[in-house]
Amino acid sequence: MLKPLLDSLFGRAADAGATREDLHRAAAALLYEVARADGHLADDELDTLMRGLQRRWEMDDATVRELIEAARKEAEEATDYFQFTLPLRNHWSAEQRAALIEDMWAIAHADGSAHPREEFVIRKVADLLYVPHSAFIRARHLSTSK
Repeated sequence: MLKPLLDSLFGRAADAGATREDLHRAAAALLYEVARADGHLADDELDTLMRGLQRRWEMDDATVRELIEAARKEAEEATDYFQFTLPLRNHWSAEQRAALIEDMWAIAHADGSAHPREEFVIRKVADLLYVPHSAFIRARHLSTSK
């Protein structure tokens, strides 16, 4: 009797049927959050976001634009990151989650330097995704060496 209540409180039931598109939209929303974290949505950041999604998931321009728009709406309506990180944590491998953190750092550094708010978002998401600190640091260094 308590299981359905606990599942609904902790989001387990909501993500049980997460589709590939749902997971892509959740990841894109987190990437969008990094792009807007410093209060300025730079063209370089949006370009990096778009190219990253195209490369990572082999999507065409129109599909990526639709995904980013859907992700933007969800991100702007969200009250926390948990709704995005829970399905990713439950359905993606450790490598996929670490790759997302790498993509987040690439967006943060797209305009030349990472803002402290961007780093805060990435750190928070990495913690929620159970990405080890060593992978977080490695991803940050990879993004600065490009």
